[in-house]
Parts: sequence; C-alpha cells; structure tokens
Amino acid sequence: MALPMMDASLPSVDKSKLGIIGSLFFWTYAFGQLINGKLGDRFSGRSFIFTGLIISALMNLLFSFSDNLILMYVFWAINGYFQAMLWGPLMRILNRWFSKEKKYKMALYIFSSVVGGFLLTWGVIGQISAYAGWRSVFWIPGIVILLYSVIWYLFARNSPEEVGLNVETGLSVEDPGLASEDSEPKDGLKAKDISFIKFLLHSKLYLVALSGIPLGFIREGISLWGPTMLFETFGLDLQSTMGSVLLIPFFNFVGVVAARLLITKFIQREANLGALFFAGGTITCALMYLSKDFSLLIFLFMLAACSMSLYGATSILTSVIPMKYNLTSSIAGFLDFSIYLGAGISGVVSGFLSNEFGWGIMALIWTIVGVAGIVCIYLAGINETTLKRMKRKEEFINLR
Repeated sequence: MALPMMDASLPSVDKSKLGIIGSLFFWTYAFGQLINGKLGDRFSGRSFIFTGLIISALMNLLFSFSDNLILMYVFWAINGYFQAMLWGPLMRILNRWFSKEKKYKMALYIFSSVVGGFLLTWGVIGQISAYAGWRSVFWIPGIVILLYSVIWYLFARNSPEEVGLNVETGLSVEDPGLASEDSEPKDGLKAKDISFIKFLLHSKLYLVALSGIPLGFIREGISLWGPTMLFETFGLDLQSTMGSVLLIPFFNFVGVVAARLLITKFIQREANLGALFFAGGTITCALMYLSKDFSLLIFLFMLAACSMSLYGATSILTSVIPMKYNLTSSIAGFLDFSIYLGAGISGVVSGFLSNEFGWGIMALIWTIVGVAGIVCIYLAGINETTLKRMKRKEEFINLR
C-alpha cells in the first residue's frame, strides 16, 4: 500500500530499488521459515511467536521513521526473518490443540485471519495513509502488534495439557517426529529413521515445495505491485487506488473460505485441490494477457480473481498439508520457504520488467510460471492418489 506514495515522495528511489525492499523481506522470511520451522518443532511455540511479534513490531516502527534507503533495507530484512518465527510454531500449536476431525478446518480458519489482516491493512490503513502519508502504513501496525504480543504471551499455551485439558489429536507427544497423522505413516517410514531431506524426497513433498515457488512469484507479485499497477496503468489518484484494491483482499478471503468448504471432499487428496485453485489463477493470468484493451473494472476483477485462486492454493499448501505430519512446524516452514523464495524473485523481477517494458508483460510471465507450478503440484497429487490406492489395495488383501 505504501509503494505508490514512497515512489512519489522519494524522488531518488525508483521502482527497482523499492522492489528490493520487498524482495529482501521475502528472502529473509523464506530462509527464516526454513530455519525457524525446524526450531519450532524443538522449542516453545508460545515464546517463539512472542519474540517474532515483538521484533517485527519494532522493525515496523523504525522503518516508519527512516528516510535512508540502506536502513530501510536492513529494517525490512530483519522484519522478514522475525515474522518467519510465527507460522510454523502456530501450526504446531494448532495440531496439538485440535482433533484430526477439526484441525484441517481450524488451520484454514487461522489462515483466514491472515487475509483479514490484509483487508484491514489495505482498507482501513490504506485510507488513513491517503491523508497521513506512507509512514502510517508502518507505525500503526507496529503499535498494534506491540500491544498484541503482550496479550499473546499472557494467554496463549503450547498444548491443552498445560492447562489441564486432554484433547485427543492423534499426535504422539513423546515422539514428535512421526511422519504422518496416523499411528503408522502412510508411506511406511518414520521421519526419525531418516534425515529430513530424505523424508521430503520419499514423501514427494518436494514437488509441493516446487509448486510453491511460482505460486509465491505470482501471488506476492500481485500483493506487492497491485496498487502500483492500478495507479500507473489507469492514472488513478492515491485515494481511488486505495479504494479500488480493496477488492483484492476481499476476493482472497473468498478463496480461503472456498478452500475451507471444499477440503472435506478432498481428504488425502489435498494436493489435487491445490492444483485446481492454482489452475484457476493461471488461467486468469492468461486471460489478462490476452485482453489487451480492458477497463479498470475488468482488470481489477481479473487481478482479484487470480489472487483469490492463489490464496486458496496457498491455504492448502501452508495450512492443511503440514497438519498431516507430526513435524508440523518443519513442514509448514519448508513449504512457506518455497512460496516466499518465489516472492523474493518476484519483487525484483517485477520492478525491473515494469520499468523496461510496462506492466503488460507481467501477465505473460505469470502465466508461464503458473503452468510450471501446476505441473509440479499435479504430480504431487498423482503421488497422493497412488499412495491412497495402494493403501486401499493392501486393506482389501488383508480382508481377503
């Protein structure tokens, strides 16, 4: 939301340099997910998340007072790493608190709150920033997060056992390394018997991760540059831009709700559902590229529809699939890492290409990388279906 105003008020900084700020966040967030996801399976999620909230709040506040580009790079990169201390441990806490029947939908409810945050930022803070300037986009969330971190630490608990409850989740607390939600892993292996990399290869989760790179490239390209695209393509003023882009996070919320409604019909075939959402987003990108002369309303609708589909796919990858494994934080961190690796590439590439060729070229690039992502997640879905059929065949033979 701040990029159009920063671009206008900081004359010595062009879009490529502003794109680096976003990319630094995405890269440090991505590698932070890889590191903190593993650590989140070993240490207290409550303390881990509290630390991430506090430092993220401070970095937002420091960024809001900064005029130096190098300091902006530093503050936003640190912010990215410490925000990466939240998602993996949070998924692990949810996995401990809820039963198998409830945890998938609960994970999607929590992911809905992420989109709710976008609505608040792009809506309320976006409108405020049109009058108060781009710095308000950072100091307002900084204060809110700082206050909320205290609430989190006072009331959050890692597991129901800490407050004397006994919730049957199917998790083995004594052995948190089991590879699946079942007492016996679906692929016949336990994560404790092999390295994490071998486990990813054997379970084919690397295919899901490979699909996450183009997913993050497109999704965060829209999130980061969507307001600027509208601002420059259609010559809107800042207030009109902030009002128009509210359609995007609203559609994102619809995408997550759709995933929540459909997930019960795709149990053990979650990757297939992710592939359907991903295909919807890629087809929309292709339509955006083919529609050379479009009105603001049509362009905005397509942009929002693409983002909606990709957020539906993201909710499956980062919320539902990790819940199938006892290494919840590690898997969630790894899959989130892949998405934000793509997002980091997108920040710089989108800024550079828009400077050189205009915004029209981005729809074509998004379509091409989208096709690659669909292939990867489709192959992961085939593996999922094959394992399910093998399990059914084994059960049938045992019955005979």
